[in-house]
Amino acid sequence: MKISFLFLFLGLNSVFTNGVYAQDKLLDKLVAVVNTRIVSLSEIKRMEDTLPARQEVSPMVYNENKYDQKQLLDIIIKSFIIRDKINGQGYVINDDAVESRIKMTEERLGLKRADLLNFLKTKNLTYEEYFEIIRETMEYNVFASKIIAPLISVTEQEIKNEYYKRNSSNNALSFKYTLVDFYVSESTLVDKDEDKFLAVLKDYQLTGKLPEEYRALETNNLENLNEDALSKELGAILKTTSEGSFSKASSIGGYMHVFYVQKKDLVESQEFAKFKEQIQNDIFMKKGKSVTNNWFDREFSNYYIKNLL
Repeated sequence: MKISFLFLFLGLNSVFTNGVYAQDKLLDKLVAVVNTRIVSLSEIKRMEDTLPARQEVSPMVYNENKYDQKQLLDIIIKSFIIRDKINGQGYVINDDAVESRIKMTEERLGLKRADLLNFLKTKNLTYEEYFEIIRETMEYNVFASKIIAPLISVTEQEIKNEYYKRNSSNNALSFKYTLVDFYVSESTLVDKDEDKFLAVLKDYQLTGKLPEEYRALETNNLENLNEDALSKELGAILKTTSEGSFSKASSIGGYMHVFYVQKKDLVESQEFAKFKEQIQNDIFMKKGKSVTNNWFDREFSNYYIKNLL
């Protein structure tokens, strides 16, 4: 680390008295360096003092209920990396853009600049700090939409699975199935144990081998079966069977049956359509946290980061 960094934060009281210099006085403490960005302890403490206001102004950036000093420093480091990355792609949030966004907010809320300044004063926030928080938020929005969003996909089946998970006790839910029906005549079985038949099929799926008494096993592909076309008993069995799994065995018409669920699609309803977009957004946000964390883990190695906190 260059020694010049330290002199930005160390005030030296070098008054010479009776041939002896007075003791050096520490005015501030350096807590981190990110490339050319220097972070002081007073900067972190100021963030602590204004945290409620920052959370109110920028809930996307300050999205946790509580922060310790290390977490606040992490926000500063990530904000530096975000700015560097989006600037490199041509997205520069200059002062004019920030001022324009602030004016739009004032117009939307019917505020004059004096009203805004009074509001900020009640929140212990200076206009300069507010200005930079708005810039930081705008940069984060660009980062989320241009860099992170393209890395995330949410499938239709994921949305349906999440809807089913949230509404599993709702008897009105209806499904459409693609199945493979494995069945064997009970008259050929020495042991009509349903659990044994299921175990045989699971082993058959892995090894392709069948015990002698199951040599008469037959299969039938059943595609796009609506739930209302199934018997009440079979519908209940399949409803509790996940996609990609075997159902429990059941005796139907003298045959032992096990169904392999290749596809289990939730039939769209008005209720599902009502919540579909919200569920998609929830899944997207959940994935977004993981994708964003992984992205930063990779990017940290591309920067000189000295963390002293």
